[in-house]
Amino acid sequence: MAAAVGDDLFLDRLSDLPDIILVTILSRLDMDEAARCSILSSRWRRLFPSTLLDFKAGGIRRDRAVEAVTSILAAHPTEPVRSFSTYRLSFRRQDEDAVDGWLRDLANRGIEKLVLYFNEKRQQKVPESLFACASLKRLKVINGTFPDATEAAASLAVLAKIDLSDVKISEDSLNSLLSNCRALERLKITSISKCDRLHVRSRSLKVLNTSGDFKELFIDDAPNLEQVLGCYLNSRSVKIMIAHAPKLEFFGYTGMNNEIEFGNTKFTKFRPQDTSGRPDAHAGRTHQRTLHQLVYAADQGVPLLGDDLHQVGLLVRGS
Repeated sequence: MAAAVGDDLFLDRLSDLPDIILVTILSRLDMDEAARCSILSSRWRRLFPSTLLDFKAGGIRRDRAVEAVTSILAAHPTEPVRSFSTYRLSFRRQDEDAVDGWLRDLANRGIEKLVLYFNEKRQQKVPESLFACASLKRLKVINGTFPDATEAAASLAVLAKIDLSDVKISEDSLNSLLSNCRALERLKITSISKCDRLHVRSRSLKVLNTSGDFKELFIDDAPNLEQVLGCYLNSRSVKIMIAHAPKLEFFGYTGMNNEIEFGNTKFTKFRPQDTSGRPDAHAGRTHQRTLHQLVYAADQGVPLLGDDLHQVGLLVRGS
C-alpha cells in the first residue's frame, strides 16, 4: 500500500486533464505565473495564448508591466482579447505611446470589457485611443484622468456600463458620454473632480449611481431612467432638478440640504413636520404634509420608493 501511494506522488495528473480545464487553470493565475507555467512543456506553451481571452495584466510586476504587456501582445498578434484589466498601473511619460498602442491593438481584437486601475499616487492619463474601442461594452477607470470626450464619445456605440472612481473628467466630457453613448444603461461615478454640473440626457440610461460630487444634477431627458442612487446626496447641498423621467421608481438618498424640483414644482429648505400620518383638518395642506414626510424619511436614510414617487408625481401634476 505504501509503495503504491509513493508511486502516485510522481504521476503527472495535470497532463491527463483536457485542454479546456488547463486553460481555465491558467486563466485564474496572474499573468506572470501563467507565463512561467508555459515553459513546463510544449503543450502548456501551446495553451498559454488562450489565456489572453481575459487578459489580467494586474499580476505583472509594476516596474516591468509596460514592457511585458507590449511583448505579450506582439508575440500573439491574432489572439482575441475579450477583457483586459490592470491593477495600480503606473508608467512614465515616455511609455504613454506604448500604453496608447495597447488600446489600439485591443480595439482590433474586439475588446468588450476594459478595467484601467491606475496607481493612486499618479493621475495617469487614459489614452485617447480608448475611443477606437468600438466593440467596448463595459468600462471601468480608477485613479485616472479621462480624455476629452466631447467629440469622440459617439464612437463608443455599444458601451452599456461605465464606472468612474477617483477620476478627473470635465463637465463637457461626462455630459457627452451620457448623450452620445446610445447603448449606455448604467453609469456609476464616485469621487470625480472637475465636474460641478451633471446633465442627464440619455434615451437609454436606466441606473445612475453617484456619490454627488457636483453642485447641480439636472435630469433633463431620461425616458428609461428607473433608479438614481445617491450615496451622499442627503449630506451635500446638491441642487436636483427632474424634468423628464417618467419611469423613475427609486430616488435616494435625498435630505433637507437638497433643493429639489419636480417639473414646475420646487421644494426647498424643509423642516421636519408631523410624521404621524394623521389626516390634516385643512385639505389644502394634505399634499404638503405628505411631501414633508417623504423628505423627512429620506433624510433619515429611508429611500424614496415607487409609491412615494407616485405621490410626488401627483403633487407635480396638481392632482
